[in-house]
Amino acid sequence: MENKPTLSLDCVRQNGRRETTKLPARTLSEARELAQRVLYLGNGLYTEVDICNEDGTIETIQNTARPSHPSEVLLVEDNAGDALLIGQALAEYPAPVHLRIARDGEQALQMLGEPGFLPDLIILDLNVPRISGYTVLASCLPGKTPVVVFSASQNERDVGRVLSLGAKDFVRKPLDLDDYKTAVTGMVRKWTGHANAA
Repeated sequence: MENKPTLSLDCVRQNGRRETTKLPARTLSEARELAQRVLYLGNGLYTEVDICNEDGTIETIQNTARPSHPSEVLLVEDNAGDALLIGQALAEYPAPVHLRIARDGEQALQMLGEPGFLPDLIILDLNVPRISGYTVLASCLPGKTPVVVFSASQNERDVGRVLSLGAKDFVRKPLDLDDYKTAVTGMVRKWTGHANAA
């Protein structure tokens, strides 16, 4: 155990800044696996990870597993089952998607007010607690982020109302599981610029 060199990971951000983490008592293969996980879970935050020992760099692992800029999707949904299904559909999606979930309208508006947070798509359920989906929709800045309403509502008036408030589309939640996942991936493909994603 004492003979193992101390390894460290130098994670290189998109802006060139390095973040170093020491990995005591790790083998080189463990360090490689950890570096790959950092690149994958970092969602494009890092361009590469250098695995180093006390004498210098052993090897560099490039971020080739995922494109550098995953789509950022904000889901406003209070139903845990729906949120889980949408998360599963996006996990199987061929392009990287980073999903953030707001459980109510108030939380959604807080997230949208965070500095630097500008999602590529907002998937909005109308029937959410605290602040309604309509109020969230009316509060979104038009033209900044496409908002697609994903609702179980069968009321045609809801469709006209959300479109007049600036929603790009109104998609009804299908009852069939496969149709549901297809609807979710279709929204992401259409509104985040992933038209070529299979």
